[in-house]
Amino acid sequence: MSTGTPRLNSAFPETPVAAPPLRQRRGNSPVRVGSVKQPSFTPKAPTTNPKPTDPSPSIVQTPTTPPPLIPEDVIDAPTQRLYAVAVFVLLQAWKFYDIARLYAADGDSISELWFCVKWLVLDGCFFGFLPILRIPWLHFAPMFTLCAIATFSVMDIFVSLKYQLPITAFFGAFWKLIYDRELSITERSVKWYDIVNNNSHIQGKYTVYLLPEGAAQINPESTCFCIGDTSPFVTLPIRINGTQPINIELQRIDLESGSAEMISINHKELKKLLKKAPREDEPQLRNLPYTVKQPGLYRLTRVTDVSQLEVRIYRSEALVVSCPKANLKISGSQKRDKCKGDMSDIAMEVQGLAPLQITYSREIKGKPTVFSVQSIHPEGFESPLLAGFNSDGTLTQQGDGTLTWAQRREIIVPLNESLASAGDWGYSIDKVVDGCGNTVDYNALFEDGDYVVPKKSSLSHRLMVHDRPRIRFLGCDPQTPIDLPKGVSSELPLQLVSVRDDAPYSVRFAFTPHNKLQSASEHSPDAVFKDYSMKGLAQAISIKEPGLYSLKSFSSKFCPGEVMEPSSCLVITPPEPSMTMESDEILDKCTGSSIGLTIDLTLVGSPTFELSYRLIKDGGAPVVKTLTIDRTRHQVRFTPEDAGHYAYEFFSLRDKNYANVKLDSKVNRVEQTVKPLAGASFIDAAPRKNVCIEEPVEFQVKMQGTPPLNLHYDLIHNGKRHRMSDKNITTSIHTIKTPPLTQGGEYALALTTVEDNSGCKIYLESEAKVNVRWQRPKAQFAPVEGKMHVRALEGKPVDIPIRLTGESPWTVRIRNADRDEPAKTFKFTGTNSYLTVNDAGTYYLEDVRDNGCPGSVAGADSTFKISWIDRPKLRLAESVSTTRKGDGFVRQDVCEGDEDSVELAFTGSPPFMVDYDITLKPDGSSDSKRSLEHSSHQLRAGLGVATVRLETSRAGLYQYKFKSLADGLYDNPRESLLKNPFTLEQTVHSRPTTSFANPSKVYKYCLDAGAGDDIIPIQLHGVAPFSLTINVKHFSTGKSDIINVPHVETNVFNFRIPNHALTLGSHAVSVLKVKDSRGCVRKTPTDAPHVMVAVADMPTITPHDTQRKDYCVGDRIAFTLAGVPPFAVEYEWNGVPMSAHNQPSQFIRVAEKPGNFTVTGLQDSASDCKVSVGLTSVVHEVPSVRISGGNIVVKGIAEGDQTEISFNFFGTPPFTFTYTRSEIAKKGSKPKILESHSQTTNSFSYSMFASQEGVYEVISIADKFCQYSAGKSGRKD
Repeated sequence: MSTGTPRLNSAFPETPVAAPPLRQRRGNSPVRVGSVKQPSFTPKAPTTNPKPTDPSPSIVQTPTTPPPLIPEDVIDAPTQRLYAVAVFVLLQAWKFYDIARLYAADGDSISELWFCVKWLVLDGCFFGFLPILRIPWLHFAPMFTLCAIATFSVMDIFVSLKYQLPITAFFGAFWKLIYDRELSITERSVKWYDIVNNNSHIQGKYTVYLLPEGAAQINPESTCFCIGDTSPFVTLPIRINGTQPINIELQRIDLESGSAEMISINHKELKKLLKKAPREDEPQLRNLPYTVKQPGLYRLTRVTDVSQLEVRIYRSEALVVSCPKANLKISGSQKRDKCKGDMSDIAMEVQGLAPLQITYSREIKGKPTVFSVQSIHPEGFESPLLAGFNSDGTLTQQGDGTLTWAQRREIIVPLNESLASAGDWGYSIDKVVDGCGNTVDYNALFEDGDYVVPKKSSLSHRLMVHDRPRIRFLGCDPQTPIDLPKGVSSELPLQLVSVRDDAPYSVRFAFTPHNKLQSASEHSPDAVFKDYSMKGLAQAISIKEPGLYSLKSFSSKFCPGEVMEPSSCLVITPPEPSMTMESDEILDKCTGSSIGLTIDLTLVGSPTFELSYRLIKDGGAPVVKTLTIDRTRHQVRFTPEDAGHYAYEFFSLRDKNYANVKLDSKVNRVEQTVKPLAGASFIDAAPRKNVCIEEPVEFQVKMQGTPPLNLHYDLIHNGKRHRMSDKNITTSIHTIKTPPLTQGGEYALALTTVEDNSGCKIYLESEAKVNVRWQRPKAQFAPVEGKMHVRALEGKPVDIPIRLTGESPWTVRIRNADRDEPAKTFKFTGTNSYLTVNDAGTYYLEDVRDNGCPGSVAGADSTFKISWIDRPKLRLAESVSTTRKGDGFVRQDVCEGDEDSVELAFTGSPPFMVDYDITLKPDGSSDSKRSLEHSSHQLRAGLGVATVRLETSRAGLYQYKFKSLADGLYDNPRESLLKNPFTLEQTVHSRPTTSFANPSKVYKYCLDAGAGDDIIPIQLHGVAPFSLTINVKHFSTGKSDIINVPHVETNVFNFRIPNHALTLGSHAVSVLKVKDSRGCVRKTPTDAPHVMVAVADMPTITPHDTQRKDYCVGDRIAFTLAGVPPFAVEYEWNGVPMSAHNQPSQFIRVAEKPGNFTVTGLQDSASDCKVSVGLTSVVHEVPSVRISGGNIVVKGIAEGDQTEISFNFFGTPPFTFTYTRSEIAKKGSKPKILESHSQTTNSFSYSMFASQEGVYEVISIADKFCQYSAGKSGRKD
């Protein structure tokens, strides 16, 4: 049987049946948050023939739209539309640019013609080429294209002719259209159009239609639905065609138990569903959105319309299942940390309508991979969804009346795989699809724009796969043992290899002591096993016993490790170091006495050795010394320079493994008595001295041998040798002193021989050099420009030339005789140097010394004098207007704006430059420093006298502070500050000012009320008393009256205009001049502020229609006002006093509501006089009519029946109304009026019977005073 809905002849074609759901390919765009795709579901056709009573629905194939010229896989449709619109906008922008050039040109016909032809072609080409592209949404009909080309062509021709567009009038009319508001009697802004077009006066509509034979169908698109966490309910479409249902009955079959329940939708619920139903192109066709919250199989069983007739039901059904769901199934004992090579031990639990499809992701080290598992169902599962059945029958006719195949299934999908690489592994479920295409996309569910919400723990799981660590010995094995000294602990040389520090680590060793080893690489049967824990890769394992250590096992915090080779380490104990020695004396050939000792050492141990011994001389305090020896045999020689008894005791030995091994110092002791040979040498290795002429020189010589000693030496100069000797020397350090050296040049002092007490003579080779200066240093002052006297600027440094002879550097002591202070020491490095001084006075050279010798000062040139040039001076002379006050001056007060100046006198070298500051304390300011205004100024004078112009532009207290003075010589700004700066003060009084208290006020007088009754307050600013000159100008004659006010004692003057100065019309009052008690005068300009005075007649008011007293709501009540606008109108509305101000010559108000309107008073702007009037009007309400109580009634009747239509009237009888019957319009078409009738009644109600199909409505209503037509109300003529 067909599942299509029967349609009227005018109905749209039936929607084609959707194809079976296709499985979504990997890579498709994700579904948005919580979305569930619900593809159409089409069951398998039955083998039985359709019943002959079911009509075959007509199916019309919808013509397919041709694809775009540019395929959408090249450029998608939105981008094509964007490009087309962009081209159109650019063309119009280019056109506006050409229009601006066209209207800015001189207007020759060639440019106008070219503009017209150019844009006719361009616009025509654009709109002509656009349909060829067949862009979706821009593929217009040919008629639309022709209209667009014609419209733009007319616009191009119009613009090319340079017509002037009335833009102002156009925008004025547009503004009037959108903001058409007027004042009502209640002084509110209302829209007159809304009042006169108040649709509430005619309410209700009665539609009568003849009921056709209707039909109903549930789920016409054969869609499969699902209910889950993200979609707790679904909406089932119930299609109603050609009927008005009042009751619907549904049957729901539970998928788990197979039980059925009935659901009834009453008339009240149907009304809500009809309101929610989307509008269709056919008025007879409605899709009711019925919401369900439970899974099951839903089908229509009964539909009753408004005529209590049962509507034909087309067999159809809606399958609602539980939305598919998936999660990762993790055992409670599983750990997050795994080892490389372990199994993942993860499974996916899938729930929903089988067969299911699941998509999951696996991420390894940040690189994701997507997998898909399809056709997930239990073993032996049978379902019409497996083979993609296509049928017009229902699901219960598929051979399984219990719908067991539609029940919710829970299936476990294992994901047990080997973890082949170390790093961060992650599993997450992306999407699950059930058997009828319902899709839950978990990626879209946890994404919100650019923000990603972490997935639930049941949807994702992460594993940390750790690499297996490795261990071995480094640099140690049975062939290469390591040493462990006795009583010392050491560290095993282990090498741990791990990708990351997975501490703690556990290590297990096998240990056999050294004395129990069977061989260097084999453990004894009773080997001991030891376990160690390491907190990191860098931690070492300490041992104290020698033996064989072997690695047995190794593991990290997470994984067991691998033991690499070498896995054994042999630890041995080295022997302690020892020493033996032999000694032999060294004898002198001349005397045969001992001069030293040779010791041969034999060492046992591991080099390098450190041998410590004590040196004891003549039984004195021992001196500890250490020998470093890098081999086992070594010879050492001891040859002391001084005579005496020496003992050598060896007491400690150290090698590579042992430290501080004690030796027997008594056994390892050697003694000898040494008598060294005579000798002498300079203490300095290369002795050389520079001395001054006529001074001796001394050298220290180190003596050696048995005293007393005799030393012989020669002094050599200019090829001459002078022999000298020093005898009976008993000290080890002897000083040689030469006679004064009287000649300059180089001397040589050579040691020749030395003898000891035995008479042995020893020849010497030491020699010292002496450089003797040729002369002593000198110092003297040099003249400047031939004089030993300089005049300079005060404070400026002065360089005194000084001449020096000798060797650099020189130290000179100089004293200033004019200052009571000792001489100062200066250092110079050049022969022509300068002494820089900052003080005046007479400078004396006292003494000089160069690099090594004292010198002399030239007496005649040892004195130099420095004196200062006088600084410039500034003086302000006293006068009658300038008097001295303390350290400053006070200038006579002046008025604001008056000219004033002072004269300054200078002493010094022109030109002069004076810097001074001006500080202003404005009138009326506070005494705080913030209120002061500061400014800096500068004055340049070429002569000894200059004039300073004083500031008088603003009122206040001025202070002039002269702070610095510079002239042609003293021109440094930092040094030009005056030692005694002086100030000048002057008070500048402000000029008096006037102002009107109400400058914008127009003082009004009634012509018959008398002039001069009102006052004009004038505010005066200054020091009283004041004198005023006031001008009164008459606009009617152009003449002016001058009024002098000689003595005003207050700051507010109430001016009364004299009677002779006022006439009928307008006047302007202004102040010409004001003077205060300090003599300051202010004249006001001709455009100064003034006040207006108006003298006018009494106002009047007259209605536009003097015969009319009755008005309707929406009418305009108008009056003509005579007088001086603006006016103030007083009136009463329903007894409530109201007023309207600033009214023009026409007073118009819209009657917004019914009531009594009475004008009570009128006042214009000429004066405060008010006219009492009493003009009364009555405003009536516009009549109203209600059809069927004002409701929109749609009544379906069978052909031949009739229905009653009632009318209710509101207003003042008698009532006259006109009603029409028009056809029921289709969507998009205008209804046609079939007939029209008018009726008159004195009653407030009226009824009639109708049996013809159509829409009955009232188009006009009138009562005794007013009438209303659909769209306009007004007074009844």
